[in-house]
Amino acid sequence: MEIEPLIVRRLRPASLLPFIAWGLLLFIQLVSPANAWSWLLVGLSVLLVVNFYWAYSLRNKVTLTRRAVGTWVVAGDLLREDFVLVNTGRLPVLWARVRDGSAVPGYRADRVESASSNEQRTWAYSGECQRRGVFRLGPTDLVMADPCGFFEVTHHYPATTTLLVYPRASYLPDLQIPTGRAPGRATVSERALEDTVTVGGLRPHLPGDSLRHVHWPSTAKHEHLMVREFDREPTGDLWLVVDLDADVQTGRGAEATQEYAVIMAASLTAQFTRGGERRGVGLLMNGQTPVMVAPARGQTQLWRILRALAEAEPGAGHSLTELLTQAGASLGSGRTVVVITPSQDAGWVAPLVPLMARGNAPAVVLVDSTTFDPPLGSPDAVLGLRSLLARQRIPSHIVPQGFPFQPMDRIRRQRRELKTLGGFGRVVEVEVEEEV
Repeated sequence: MEIEPLIVRRLRPASLLPFIAWGLLLFIQLVSPANAWSWLLVGLSVLLVVNFYWAYSLRNKVTLTRRAVGTWVVAGDLLREDFVLVNTGRLPVLWARVRDGSAVPGYRADRVESASSNEQRTWAYSGECQRRGVFRLGPTDLVMADPCGFFEVTHHYPATTTLLVYPRASYLPDLQIPTGRAPGRATVSERALEDTVTVGGLRPHLPGDSLRHVHWPSTAKHEHLMVREFDREPTGDLWLVVDLDADVQTGRGAEATQEYAVIMAASLTAQFTRGGERRGVGLLMNGQTPVMVAPARGQTQLWRILRALAEAEPGAGHSLTELLTQAGASLGSGRTVVVITPSQDAGWVAPLVPLMARGNAPAVVLVDSTTFDPPLGSPDAVLGLRSLLARQRIPSHIVPQGFPFQPMDRIRRQRRELKTLGGFGRVVEVEVEEEV
């Protein structure tokens, strides 16, 4: 990522006082000529001319470039940028102030530097990315002045770069995550009612059985129709339902309910796509831009969900109750459905009942908004909601502010980039592995 050196150069007087003094001296010399006024007028004229030339050199002979090191960042990592200040003029840069207009929380690459004539100065700046999200690097201003401060020179670099900060996955305590009853590969005593990849056995044909399930070799052997049965797997795919309804969020910055919900979702995604119990993970989310990512397995799915979580922002007008009601039928059957929400409204529990009737196993992670600043809701409402969930035999977990998230070990990602072979000029595509 590199910010293009597009420059808007500007040279202007820093103050009108020197020019007013010059005009006043000229007026006095014309009205009452004297050697003293003459020398002062000549001296001030020389200073103005010399400093204007100096400022003109700063305007046209100085450039600044900045480049971010690395192509991706995870919350909590250090973002590093390399800066290069080049002075191709004969006059030195006594001071140059870099003013950073980046929108990354807690990151401000402001600095004051100097450079001799025909000199290049380089330095690096690093700052911690405090929270996930999509942020802006740039624009940048370079402010300089002549030795007397008569003229101010500003270089404005309007180009910006978009920086995507992924959420940091963390180790979670032993959460009670139930398992749905989905078609799959494990062999159990109960048979599935739909096609799976594993055949559990054969049985005689019954009314209502599809002819697609008929096993013709066995039918010829037994001289009556035989159909295949399919095994049912006790651990189906995992759906993560993240509630980003703005009306139920509270807190500030990284200590906000939506940030805790995103970290929980990222952590569960990493846990079930990378751990020993590898399962397909899907994401359902409301907010400014509703998101639905179908369940899948592997590292590609992990980064797909992390990207969606990084870009997510709270939005009003789409409650958790509406989300579960409208999308419930799309979640399928035999899945584990984990709802992550700070909402204390008991109305969203009702849409979970039809999900359970289809063989899904729900669980709830309650982000306790009463512990955030400013608090939202009441502890009695949280207790009442947990009691209701317990009566429905839905396990629930409380995540208060200050929950001890322990960052997960480094995660690797593979990407492809173009490289030029030295001496031949041939461009080839290579696979690069990155980790954070």
